[in-house]
Amino acid sequence: MREGLLKFLENTEWADAKITPVAGDLSARNYVRLSMGAATAIVMDSSNERSSLPAFVRMTHWLRDIGLSAPRLLKDSQTEGFLLLEDLGEHSVSQRLSRPTETRATLDACLNLLLTIRHAAAPKLSTPSVKELCEWTTLADDYYPGANKHELDSLRAFLETILARHATKQPTVSLRDFHADNLMWLPEKLGVAKLGLLDYQDAMLTHPVYDLVSLLTDARTSISPDLRADYVKEYSRASGDDLSHLKEAFSAFSIQRNLRILGIFHRASVEHGKHHHLPKIPRVYGYLKEALEHPTFAKLAPQLRIALPPPEGLV
Repeated sequence: MREGLLKFLENTEWADAKITPVAGDLSARNYVRLSMGAATAIVMDSSNERSSLPAFVRMTHWLRDIGLSAPRLLKDSQTEGFLLLEDLGEHSVSQRLSRPTETRATLDACLNLLLTIRHAAAPKLSTPSVKELCEWTTLADDYYPGANKHELDSLRAFLETILARHATKQPTVSLRDFHADNLMWLPEKLGVAKLGLLDYQDAMLTHPVYDLVSLLTDARTSISPDLRADYVKEYSRASGDDLSHLKEAFSAFSIQRNLRILGIFHRASVEHGKHHHLPKIPRVYGYLKEALEHPTFAKLAPQLRIALPPPEGLV
């Protein structure tokens, strides 16, 4: 990366900046922070997956156009795989959610942001089918230790019928990885602009509950079941969605999303030696178990231990 980065920074005001690595997640992208005195910026290195850059740039413009705090693009060199971005700082929503006195104000801001996105005219994005959403969960079959594919296929077949029940809902933009580490707190901003947005190149159109599920069943944060229930009710009140339908959709998408995440975290460990998410597996498994307690899925709840052994002893 170093040689390509230095070439990218040639003839910019950042050519002599101090370069500090920034922790990434599970993608092939790398990030560094540039510092010159008090001024900072971020370089996104996508040279190993340049195909994601056009989508990131398009979504950046769309998000900023609707008044949200996506990072400003300071220099765009997609052919080389680099972007120079505004630095949104280091104060993540994860940090705020770990402090009880700040939790509700933070979730209120996140809810308002989701409603802003929902009511904005959507750009052209992919709209995965119910079948595709279910197919994404097969990562658990392939990577979760002791996974029982036959039982998971049975669970998926029922899940597909429930997701189809909600598929006619007007799709909205999902940033897809709408979790607390991809949301930065910007105290100097007002309203929905207080939340800085990261990692949205995989945005899609789907049921509006998708990102609410991502926020409230986040592997990185601990939100109590009662508080999750409060915010599902609050979203229902603010959006006008029928609460009983929303609860069922929330459970269905929680099963879909968290089943997939169990596979993603184990794949990262097995294939890429990235083990840092393994300690979060019990929390993700707990979300999956909780979702199966919804009356619609209750008959499947006993299958979970057969389909996926509890993670104790696996991580």
